[in-house]
Amino acid sequence: MSAAEAGRWCGSSGRFAPGVGVVAGALMAVRLFVPSPVGMADNGDGFRRMCSLDVVTRVPDGVEQWLAFAHFGYVRAPEDGCDPEQVYPGSGNWLLRAAAVLSDLLGLPVVVDLRALAVVFCLLMVGAFGVFAAALRGSVIRRSLVCAALFAVVGDSAFAGYAASPYGELAGVTGMVWALAGAMHLGGTRAARLFGLLAFTSGAVVTVASKTQSVTMAVPFVVLLCLSRVPVRRGEAGWRHGRALPLVAVLVITGAAVGEVVAQPEQFRRINPTEMIFVGVIPRADDARAAAVELGLPADFARYEGRSWWVEEPPQSDPRWSRYEDRMTYGNIATFLVANPAVTVRVAVDALDDLGAARPDYIGSYPVDAALPPGQQETRLALFSALVRDVGGGVLLMVVAALGAVAAVRWRNESDPRRRGFVAAMLCTAGLTWVQFLTAVYGEAIENTKHLVFAVLASGLTLVVAAAVRTTATTWPASSQERRRGQDADSSQEPAKGAEAPVPGKVRAAAGAASDTF
Repeated sequence: MSAAEAGRWCGSSGRFAPGVGVVAGALMAVRLFVPSPVGMADNGDGFRRMCSLDVVTRVPDGVEQWLAFAHFGYVRAPEDGCDPEQVYPGSGNWLLRAAAVLSDLLGLPVVVDLRALAVVFCLLMVGAFGVFAAALRGSVIRRSLVCAALFAVVGDSAFAGYAASPYGELAGVTGMVWALAGAMHLGGTRAARLFGLLAFTSGAVVTVASKTQSVTMAVPFVVLLCLSRVPVRRGEAGWRHGRALPLVAVLVITGAAVGEVVAQPEQFRRINPTEMIFVGVIPRADDARAAAVELGLPADFARYEGRSWWVEEPPQSDPRWSRYEDRMTYGNIATFLVANPAVTVRVAVDALDDLGAARPDYIGSYPVDAALPPGQQETRLALFSALVRDVGGGVLLMVVAALGAVAAVRWRNESDPRRRGFVAAMLCTAGLTWVQFLTAVYGEAIENTKHLVFAVLASGLTLVVAAAVRTTATTWPASSQERRRGQDADSSQEPAKGAEAPVPGKVRAAAGAASDTF
């Protein structure tokens, strides 16, 4: 990429995008550490992630270990303290290893300090915000407002608290922001598309590999890639005209999703559908006993209605469990839901309140030394989550669906490649919202609000991209050099003698598209 292209990519002054990245990272650090560090308390499940590094939390005597306080320090686990079969796989472990290195560099007296993980998150946001800002065009004020909107979403208390937490959701949040930032460049210059594809693919891989629930996000990512062209060389023609690299990205993202599913601990292949049956499906049937029978279970299994795997006297404690364990599958659940549409609708409608809550209310944000009540939650930046609570989950989904429909129509009718790229990104984020809503709602049925975090974040990103489409999706005027090579933008063929000369406006559009149509 030439210096001139880099300048145009980063903004009219060449300093806007890097400046946005640095400011966003600094503000995120202030938001997470001032006046005291914040994170998310372990709900009892975080140890499965931390055991990937063979570490366990260090809790002061007499202090509650779960839910009430965020504990940042993790030390080496005692012998046999971590069961390998209980460890969650995922890309979140990559971030934890980076945090372990940083903890060591800072001389912290633990193996992993989650505050170092929050620093890693801030550094990653420097890059993501910078890449996002580089795609924007128009006045500095408009671009700044769109970037501020993105910060208001990503920095919201519903998401930022995961930065210093033992949960895999942090990797999903981080990957989604990077994927969006890269997607914004898939209608730009040839060089921008190449870099954008790299950023998008990296973010998408981190996202789909963050936890088993997130693998369904591969679908909208793949759809976006199918709508994209990223030429390797100027003037590529035919089927290979920009299709090869997106296809490679499809294979990489799909492989990451498959790998995450395969690596899931065997125990959880039964746990999640079991909870969906007894907590999600049977309680919403008109006749619980009849529903149990239709699911292939004894009628009296209805007595476990509403009981998850983790409570006293759970379904698997029944003496007959081994005979019916093979009925705990998503295929069995899907068959029942198709035959009982009323139950299917009730499951989704009941989950709208969970979506509208935006954030679980039972997980504390502060460490013990903050001297705040157990379970206290921070609200330093909660504009977006407050908006979600005000409008409700149903309205939020309808707004996102409407924006997705508009994006689908505009993608077909839009001629400007940069704006078309932005519209495709909006279609992708709208798809992420709905895919994750359906995955969380029909996937496990417990802790729905926490599991809906990706759907809530994707809805916010959809709103941000919609604002960007409206205000900052214009194409840069072409430079004299770009005008001279404008005729090579879409074809490797020289125009025939006597062909009509392109008018300046067409040359400018071709140069703005920079070597390809989207």
